[in-house]
Amino acid sequence: MSISRKISSVLFGMAVAGIALVSVVHFTDACRLETVIYNGSAVDNWAKKFGLRQDKAVFEQPLDSLTHALLARDDIFKVDITYHLPNEIDIITNKFEPVGFVLDNQSGVLYGLDNNARLLPLENADIDWEQPVFVGVRIGQLFTVCKDERVMVTLNQLQELRRERVDLFRLLNEIDFSNSHYLVAYIDGLPFELRVRAERLRDDLDRFAEFIEHYNPDLSHVTRFDLRYDDMIICARGDA
Repeated sequence: MSISRKISSVLFGMAVAGIALVSVVHFTDACRLETVIYNGSAVDNWAKKFGLRQDKAVFEQPLDSLTHALLARDDIFKVDITYHLPNEIDIITNKFEPVGFVLDNQSGVLYGLDNNARLLPLENADIDWEQPVFVGVRIGQLFTVCKDERVMVTLNQLQELRRERVDLFRLLNEIDFSNSHYLVAYIDGLPFELRVRAERLRDDLDRFAEFIEHYNPDLSHVTRFDLRYDDMIICARGDA
């Protein structure tokens, strides 16, 4: 059989399978919606609660209008809907992927941050212990974006550092936002602080690592490094 005839046969087979699937969905009860899962729990009386149709298949449900209705609520910011054939729809709200972590100084609670610096609740499985924790951040309500614009900038810088210098990234254990003029980064095992710029965090940390590797300086009694200048590194000792 020639290649072109093989392709034609495959396409014909796919077309037949597609027609069969459409027929099953539209002309039988095989895929009629029977179960709706909402945030992990089965929903009773889902037709009335969500405006869905008991006489329609899973692919024929008015999910656009359901999504808009859910997002209109003040406590819902994201909706994900998945089909589980043959008879189930799974609805999950407010499922964001944390890419960073922030410690609330007042409550001591650890929260997640998404790519937009939105504050997220956390479960233990969500915590990436390689990621440095942000402290000194003024946080708001859950699912609101942190007002300090440096938070999102820093998240982006950290993701770049993780891609390009994962060894250095893994040494970071805390970043303090308390000072409005600079960030303070802390390296695991080192007693001094590193003053850095949010928008140049990756470059500042890179220069620090290169300085240590190249000069192997005596770090006794060092209290801080100021890395906010492109042409110099300021090192302070004692109470200076």
